Amino acid sequence: MLALSEWQFLLNLTTGVATRKGRLMKLLYTDMSQDLTEILTEQATSYAQKGKRVFYIAPNALSFEKERKVLEYLPQSASFEITVTRFTQMARYFILNTSNPKTQLDDTGLAMIFYKVLSHMGDDELKVYGRLRKDSNFINQLVDLYKELQQANMTVLDLQHLDQVEKQEDLVRIFSAVQDLLLAGNFDNQSKLSAFFKEITSGHLDEALSNTVLVIDGFTRFSAEEEALVALLNDKCHQIVVGTYASQKAYEANFVYGNVYQASVDFLRTLAQTYKVTPDYVTTDKEGNPSFARISRLLESRHDFSTVDEQLTNQDKQALQVWEVVNQKEEVAQVAKSIRQLLADGKRYKDILVLLGDEESYKLQVGQIFRKFDIPYYFGKEESMSSHPLVQFVDSLERIKRYNYRAEDLLNLIKSGLYGGFAQEDLDLFEYYVNFADIKGRHKFLSDFTANSRDKYDLDQINALRSQLIEPLDKLLNSRKQKGSSLLKKLVVFLEAVQVPSQMASLTAKASEAEKEQNEQVWKAFTHLLEQVETIFGKETLSVDDFLSILRSGMLACDYRTVPATVDVVNVKKYDLIQPHSAPYVFALGMTQSHFPKVGQNKSLLSDEERSRINEATDEHRSLDIVTQSNSQRGHFVAMSLFNAASEQLVLSQPQILNETQDDMSVYLKELLDLGLPLVEKGRNRFEAKGDQIGNYKDLLSTVIALNSSQLDADLDKETQTFWSVAVRYLRKRLEKNQVLIPHVIDDVTTTKVDDQVMQLVFPGEEPLKLSASALTTFYNNQYLYFLRYVLGLEELESIHPDARHHGTYLHRVFERVMGDSSSENFDDKLEKAIAQTNQEQPFELLYTEDQESRLSRQILEDIARSTASVLRDNAAVKVEREEAKFDLLLANSIKITGIIDRVDRLTDGALGVVDYKSGKNVFDIQKFYNGLSPQLVTYLEALRQTYKVDADQLFGAMYLHMQDPQLNLAKFGLDKLAAQAHKELTYKGLFVASETEHLAGGNYDLQKTVTYDKEDLETLLDYNIKLFTSAAEVIRSGNFAVNPYTEDGKSVQGDQIKAITHFEADRHMGQARKLLRLPSRGKKEAYLELMAKDEDKNQMQVAEKIIPFPVTDQAVKADKKDQEDNHVD
Repeated sequence: MLALSEWQFLLNLTTGVATRKGRLMKLLYTDMSQDLTEILTEQATSYAQKGKRVFYIAPNALSFEKERKVLEYLPQSASFEITVTRFTQMARYFILNTSNPKTQLDDTGLAMIFYKVLSHMGDDELKVYGRLRKDSNFINQLVDLYKELQQANMTVLDLQHLDQVEKQEDLVRIFSAVQDLLLAGNFDNQSKLSAFFKEITSGHLDEALSNTVLVIDGFTRFSAEEEALVALLNDKCHQIVVGTYASQKAYEANFVYGNVYQASVDFLRTLAQTYKVTPDYVTTDKEGNPSFARISRLLESRHDFSTVDEQLTNQDKQALQVWEVVNQKEEVAQVAKSIRQLLADGKRYKDILVLLGDEESYKLQVGQIFRKFDIPYYFGKEESMSSHPLVQFVDSLERIKRYNYRAEDLLNLIKSGLYGGFAQEDLDLFEYYVNFADIKGRHKFLSDFTANSRDKYDLDQINALRSQLIEPLDKLLNSRKQKGSSLLKKLVVFLEAVQVPSQMASLTAKASEAEKEQNEQVWKAFTHLLEQVETIFGKETLSVDDFLSILRSGMLACDYRTVPATVDVVNVKKYDLIQPHSAPYVFALGMTQSHFPKVGQNKSLLSDEERSRINEATDEHRSLDIVTQSNSQRGHFVAMSLFNAASEQLVLSQPQILNETQDDMSVYLKELLDLGLPLVEKGRNRFEAKGDQIGNYKDLLSTVIALNSSQLDADLDKETQTFWSVAVRYLRKRLEKNQVLIPHVIDDVTTTKVDDQVMQLVFPGEEPLKLSASALTTFYNNQYLYFLRYVLGLEELESIHPDARHHGTYLHRVFERVMGDSSSENFDDKLEKAIAQTNQEQPFELLYTEDQESRLSRQILEDIARSTASVLRDNAAVKVEREEAKFDLLLANSIKITGIIDRVDRLTDGALGVVDYKSGKNVFDIQKFYNGLSPQLVTYLEALRQTYKVDADQLFGAMYLHMQDPQLNLAKFGLDKLAAQAHKELTYKGLFVASETEHLAGGNYDLQKTVTYDKEDLETLLDYNIKLFTSAAEVIRSGNFAVNPYTEDGKSVQGDQIKAITHFEADRHMGQARKLLRLPSRGKKEAYLELMAKDEDKNQMQVAEKIIPFPVTDQAVKADKKDQEDNHVD
């Protein structure tokens, strides 16, 4: 940035431009139906033929496309005499050989300068921005403001009249310090244009400029810096020619506010007044497409309130079409099909331009769908490097330090593919263990890992891996404050230690050509960043935190520089940079109200009101842009440019749903419809009988598969059915020549049979099939869930933190100790001793002392144990026969049922019953039992019957005890009823034999009529339970497992759907769900018992015919053993 005195000198040179004698500038304008670039190229050619050096100037964002277009119009002999460039690059051609000893800085380097300045300031030095000193977004805003002041020919001292005096003081303090640092470090502190300006004013370039002609195309406004440069060049150059688009009617009108050409007319009139010239309206013999010209005149008349005696023709309605599509995906697909049709008609990819209303939301869709339709495309926007592994590596490195070794950041670092060359299996093991043991924080990662689960983990192996991963990392991150050059050396040592350079080389060797180029750009950006850090911070004392933050911000700000691999591609870009006559065929997508017109937003440190006051206080040649003030003018001009962008056909498309929200139609599209253009609905019928709906082979194949799988062909009319049958026949013949068959894809989630070898390995035929009550429940929940757990042996991710399973086991251990204590101590002392012993037992001591949350869980469990234990006190009518009673049942010599009964009780009359402790609320539901979802209590009774060799008439029942600390509403029950209600909550609930209830009447048993059964009913339950096991065993042995989660009402699914694996969707696959048999509440128990007795259940157990084959894992054969261990835990 120039010093204030230098700017004042330059300002004095430009303020008198209107009166200073110089060559007359040539101003040209033409209708949008004419090609201005062709007109200006002819002007440039004529000067070149006279021996003049011609610079054809275009806006920064358009210079590449403008160069290509100018070269197309140039005669071959003149192509080397004309240079197409932009203002900032033009300077290089004149001052390229001028020595500049100062160090050049890009935006990243400039951001580092601001970072360095702000790091030396305290919070109290900056009254407004003190807390934002190290915020990367704030620093980027400062860089943008610094560059904007250069373009506005201003300094920070011009920032008067801000909303707060403190804000102005902060900015002056920051920018002054930056200016001092730039001068002290001999950094280049001026823009390219200001350096060029300085060279021109020195007179060194007078001779070269006197033979120079400038042709300026594509502008509707100049920045203050560009305006000053043009004024100076107008005095020095042989000629300046400025061209823009406007109609004669608009330029000659007395009132242009709201006119569609207001932006360009104001631009022309300002230049005409400044340089005392009259603009010339020019045309060529080549007339553009009359349809677009007519539509432009009609639209102009709507905005200047004039009348035009013209109507749209059918040709116009073909040239410009307005589409409405349901969503973005279908919109892009329709455009892709149209492009394929144009190619079939002999057009080239380069003849087609795709414009996007919201490039971020369309970018992914365009890439995926264009690749599907084999359409090569070039996305004309710089792409962020943020997703590259090296950038993620640097990002994770900084986050690890900032968040003190947060696990997710460390795992992201080692999974970047650049860390250490470790085997993927080792990294997976490390990640699995870190998640299991919940390792977080530097101390834990540097300490030996000790947590384990049933000796599942090889801690020696994992700790060796931990050491290799963490030690080189910690050497860097634990560095003390030191000079930037020293930290850079440590970083290089770290990168070498973890093999980042060699990993990058390996990554590049396996990459495609495009990926290789990207890798090279990223590595170049990284090394350049390190060089800038050395230059700016080499002698500065930095903490590791600041050092890594600088690296991270620099890498995240980098973009890929992309060029099309070939000229013949479909160009894709955002629409607001469009120029008239850009391509023969143009498709504009996402033209909704939210994005067309685009509404400029002010995201800088200066508000619009502040900018306006600053501009009023400075002269006309120094001004800041006020984006929101020119929204309407810019929107109109862009819309007119868009409507004239194509020479053959323009399609404007708007989706009803954009970014998953409904969006309205653009006002400009509504105007076109008002003119008489029809609204074309596209993509409503995917199977429409039209050739242009086919697209290409891949799309045709996917459509055919969709027709076959969804059986939609039955709903199509005869003409459409005939069309697709012919298309399929043709496709089949073409494929058969290459011995390829059309795949038959079905929409349902049917499965295929498990391989016999796998079944033999998991369930050897010579051995009984091992089942348990919980395994049976899993089977009737969803057969495929059983397959995953007991055939593949898949397990849920374990955690060192206690969960419901651990809580249940803890309470079981407490009650087991209490009931097994035969000492003479009173019950309460026994209970407290049992709790203390259980707390000291492994793994409970580790589980419940890990952190504050775990300790709170233990405290709650202790309260639950004390509360529930009240029902375990001595009951004269009941004697505890056994605890933790393991059993093995053999059914029909083919099924082995295993399990553990928490407690076996005996009544005074000798009848036996079972108790199962539950950490959740459970009751016996005969409906669930009938449907296979609650077999546990009846299975335990069967175990008693066989283990103790007793008949059903010697059993008194089976029950759940909900282990809880009852939480009661005092307002609802009152103090007098509170104790009774708490006692009522702690009762045994289950199924009871009616004849034994008199022995239970004095205890805590829920003896409602609905849960009492006579002995014949109990026999029925026991027999039906065996049938549930045998039916399930038959299916399991067959190897056929259906994806059939159960549904109670046929409308929603209650069973586990396992969507991530099965892709089961209730709305599409409800027909595959197993619907439970539900009977009315009245007489429900009797009705189910009657069904069980008659065995009228055959149609309820549906078995799939097919199942997907999967390889068996080592864990599969252990699944049943683990299930036995956990069976008693809820």
